[in-house]
Amino acid sequence: MPDPLKTVGSGYIKRWSGALLQKLREINHDRTLLVNAGVCFCVIAMLGLGNLFCSFVLHTDMSYLMPWLLVGVISYFFLPSLILWIATGHPS
Repeated sequence: MPDPLKTVGSGYIKRWSGALLQKLREINHDRTLLVNAGVCFCVIAMLGLGNLFCSFVLHTDMSYLMPWLLVGVISYFFLPSLILWIATGHPS
């Protein structure tokens, strides 16, 4: 009896990786690395302004959230292009 993982595995993995790469391309929206860096800088600047607004106007301390938000923003802009670059050879 043939091993079911060997007969189904390669086609399943190929379809799954193709779907994953397609979803990463949709997330990245064909942005280049320079565009990702510029947009990431703008979002980080807006996070800083929001933190200043919370600190001086609302008198709340949001500094404990800033490292988590920065990691999330950087991951959103640079992880899809990094994975695409490793998998396909070009980041967009």
